Amino acid sequence: MDKKSDIDSGSGSDSVFTISETMKNIDDSVEDTVDDLMHESEDDFEEEEEEDDDEDMSENESDGDDNNNPTSNWLGITPASIRKEVLKIHEERKVKAKRFLKDFQGKLTLSYDWLLLGYRDHTIAPVKHEDFTCLSAHFIDDDWKVRKWILGYTTDASIPMDDLLTYHFRTAVQSFEIQNKVSTILLPNDEDFDEKTVDAIKKYMGEEGLPVNVVYCCADLFRLMVDDLCGRFRWGLYEELRMLVSWGRCFSTPNWNVTLYHYGLALDMHKEDAFSKDEIYDEYDKPSDEEWVQIETYCKLGGCVYKVAKELFEEGGYSTCNVYFHLLAELKVMLKKEVDGGGGGGESDGYFVGKAKKMLKMFDKYWGGMFVVLAAACVLDPRFKMKYVEFYCAKKIDGDEGSKAETVLDYLRSLFARYAASEFCQKPICSVATVDHEEDEDDEDEDYGDDDDEEADKEEKEKPDAYKDFALFQEFLKYEGSSPREFGDSELDAYLKEPIIEWDKDFKALEWWKEKSQTYPVLSRVARDVLSIPVSRATSYDAYVTEKREPPESVLSMDAKAANAVMCGRSWLPLIK
Repeated sequence: MDKKSDIDSGSGSDSVFTISETMKNIDDSVEDTVDDLMHESEDDFEEEEEEDDDEDMSENESDGDDNNNPTSNWLGITPASIRKEVLKIHEERKVKAKRFLKDFQGKLTLSYDWLLLGYRDHTIAPVKHEDFTCLSAHFIDDDWKVRKWILGYTTDASIPMDDLLTYHFRTAVQSFEIQNKVSTILLPNDEDFDEKTVDAIKKYMGEEGLPVNVVYCCADLFRLMVDDLCGRFRWGLYEELRMLVSWGRCFSTPNWNVTLYHYGLALDMHKEDAFSKDEIYDEYDKPSDEEWVQIETYCKLGGCVYKVAKELFEEGGYSTCNVYFHLLAELKVMLKKEVDGGGGGGESDGYFVGKAKKMLKMFDKYWGGMFVVLAAACVLDPRFKMKYVEFYCAKKIDGDEGSKAETVLDYLRSLFARYAASEFCQKPICSVATVDHEEDEDDEDEDYGDDDDEEADKEEKEKPDAYKDFALFQEFLKYEGSSPREFGDSELDAYLKEPIIEWDKDFKALEWWKEKSQTYPVLSRVARDVLSIPVSRATSYDAYVTEKREPPESVLSMDAKAANAVMCGRSWLPLIK
């Protein structure tokens, strides 16, 4: 989906910050279909509907306003009939979805997302559920298109607390019979997924003897890092600056990239002494000197995070996981540089360095757990192959002896050997007829692939290239490589022997592997499954939310069973014939 925004730049700013308008995430066609479902009673998504709930719902419907609508009665359209049809279609298509996933010769990633309704000054109908858990399957289909299917959109009301986090995974895996299809689970960084809970989830999935990867949401990491920067900000400071700088309406929870832009604008004016030169500012409250130090620290360190986040979440649409390694490595170098620089030699150095060190510590914890998976995806990018991983390890940025490069290569060799042992994997990937690839508007949100809009492409080319300012990447372009390796005769070795292709920022790894699937039939299957791993649950401007993402307004007043049918339908019903 093409999301545009107005871009402003404050004078003296190091980078340009993007302001996005609030984007509405509700699919209009589905919304129209379920518009009359707002007064139904609650139920559980596993179709275990209580008889007393049915009776209550029937009573409510018989007393509803629709009985007073002669047109509705004449056509036989009531909330009950709409709900019944929605559930019927969902059940019919779920059978085909299960069949597709059973026949699909690739791997899935399951992601967990808890959506919570925030403050709303108005709602279109009484709110029956304030939170939902969304369990989704991510994969790349046989046409090399990235897919996200919602397998469960449920409430937690009837789930025992001790089973809360494992229930959704277990139910989805068993309901869709995908026990041997799941290779990875994507979890949030800020939930109670301790080691015991993760192990309990993993036992329900994965082939026997094969490990299930666990990855954590990159957008969550960025949010937590930026949130820590403003943890000591005085309550009301943001509103105070809004009045001072007059940047418009103050939202209660703006996305952090918007907040960063606003603070940067105020800081630029402060550095220019604009608030002292003009008498118009005399009647306004202003931040103290200590608070200006906090704001400057927020802008400088938050700007480092945003510089990378912008490349991941805004530039070029959905980012497959092959681009995360080199961009996150760039962020690590930027943060380390700020720590080593000591803040520039001012009185505020202690505060600045303390915050920079804490951010770097948070990053290192994430980086350590994600290194091998992200590096393997980087190797499967023909612009990098092993060269970038070897370059990074040779820098000894993590303080090791470069052994991590061998660990990554061993991981890929082991993964390739498992695929090569399968007779089916010897065949190139070819399209199957179970999926209808004639996209319609309902599928726009879930197809992360191509953007054929010529005007958007033209605007993209006119944007400045942030890679020119990435010091580590510019150093990599001059890197000649390490001593030659000895390679065998496998497809993986043949791929690694070939020179890397010329750098192109707009390169699409999936398109390249689709073209090369005849040359590398086994390795292309490895690449498809590795590149299908999402490293962030939220994409585009949703990646900048400061709190929980919210469920769409259209499902808040539905009973749980109808909400599940509608949300699953949005993601996979249009794709199944």
